Amino acid sequence: MQSSELVKMRTRGILAFLTDHPTYQLDSREWQVFLTVAMEEGVTAPQLVERFQTPQQTLSRKIRSLGQTVDEAGELQGYNLVRIVPKGKAHSLFLTDEGRALWQAFGDMHDKVDQLIIDQFRNGEVLSY
Repeated sequence: MQSSELVKMRTRGILAFLTDHPTYQLDSREWQVFLTVAMEEGVTAPQLVERFQTPQQTLSRKIRSLGQTVDEAGELQGYNLVRIVPKGKAHSLFLTDEGRALWQAFGDMHDKVDQLIIDQFRNGEVLSY
């Protein structure tokens, strides 16, 4: 097996997880924000604006979508994956319990892909560069 095949296997696993998740149909920017918060809890919205070179208004919409708000009709909106904590003029972002469960599922997906790769090596496939 060539290293490019390993990259393709891993990429297919990630894309399937991100695009076919039964509960969370996040767009690519929402996934990017979610994964960044998961890896760097406490990151602030201005830090994300700078990192992603995204307009603040666009990023705020994505953060609200990942959080949970109440609309005018009293209905809950958003995925409740990220908790927004005011910090001066900025907001720090942390995972909710639901966010932690999704982060764990993302890690579990990686473990499954890694096991598939390991199994192929055990079956005599050789890595060639």
